[in-house]
Amino acid sequence: MELLRRYDADVPSVAVALRTAVLAEIGPCHEAIFPIKKWISVLYSTTEKRMKDNICLIVVYRDHVNLMFPRGVDLKDPAGLLEGSGKAMRHVKMLSTDDVDRPGVRVLVAQATKRPDLGKPARPLRKVVTMLKARKAGATSARQEWPRLF
Repeated sequence: MELLRRYDADVPSVAVALRTAVLAEIGPCHEAIFPIKKWISVLYSTTEKRMKDNICLIVVYRDHVNLMFPRGVDLKDPAGLLEGSGKAMRHVKMLSTDDVDRPGVRVLVAQATKRPDLGKPARPLRKVVTMLKARKAGATSARQEWPRLF
């Protein structure tokens, strides 16, 4: 819970619950954690090319958490959860752990994993490969565990 200590009361539990739900849908993948000044961004991708093969990301803000989809404009959203007006990016705002369990959230993640343009890993992954981008320029710490970081 180290990185999440500075956030409002419910935010850490929402972030952890959302991560659990995302990984349940995606399965083994690449996870890149970037602490950025006032927020934390966590990218999920099929390969080490985290921007090109990005499925979704979790962005932790001071008072809420967003589940973002880089190609959200292409997703079917019968529950009407997606917000945003950009060219491609859409997000679902999470204010409580109950929001993570809303009907349609996991459906969006599952859809995002089926994008035809996502790359395939050279070897099938057996577990989540987590990389923490350290706060100092150029320093990275690979294969950390969330419980120790968050």
